[in-house]
Amino acid sequence: MNTVHTIVGLLASTTASLIFFPQVLTSYKSKKTKDLSWSGIYIGLVNGVLWIIYGAMKGDPFIYVTNTILFIGAFLLLLLKKRYG
Repeated sequence: MNTVHTIVGLLASTTASLIFFPQVLTSYKSKKTKDLSWSGIYIGLVNGVLWIIYGAMKGDPFIYVTNTILFIGAFLLLLLKKRYG
């Protein structure tokens, strides 16, 4: 049963961590970010930081690694929004 939990955790972590990257790729290719919400990007950044802190405090790599990748995606969107928005 522990193996099943690990596999589900890895799959969940992978999908969650990649949530911003399709938008990053689309924004980069199109050079258009007008329709992206600043507040959504900021919420994504704050959310990532808080989960990273929580995961580090709990010593849970599923939480802090996932949210570090998520934070990177949100940060890339922030950069693209500043450049093309």
